[in-house]
Amino acid sequence: MAVALPEAQRLAELNLRFAGVVPPAVAKACHVASVQAETAVVFCANGAAASRVRAQAKALASALSGRNAPVNALKVKVRADWARTERPEKFDLPPQALHAFRALDEALPEGGLKEAVERMLRRRGG
Repeated sequence: MAVALPEAQRLAELNLRFAGVVPPAVAKACHVASVQAETAVVFCANGAAASRVRAQAKALASALSGRNAPVNALKVKVRADWARTERPEKFDLPPQALHAFRALDEALPEGGLKEAVERMLRRRGG
């Protein structure tokens, strides 16, 4: 854990810097995966995003460079199976459903199901 946490923080910082330089659509479609031998490895979900990253490679390398980890080049890989999925819109439960869950909670015996229903009601302010 002591080794993984600093690396995760460094990659998160690199991805923030990356997102600050490229358009939002490209930032959503790409991810800085690692920096090896002064080369940043960037995974892109599609060819269009990869093309944009390759076109901006020099500016991106400069933006990703840090005091302790210089970046002189980018290696872009298209990974069609990798992409940040859009989170589906969450719909809140209608009042009738919340009322039904409250009644269910009162009728259930102590146990895992009752605890799960109580957690769900707490998250929804019920």
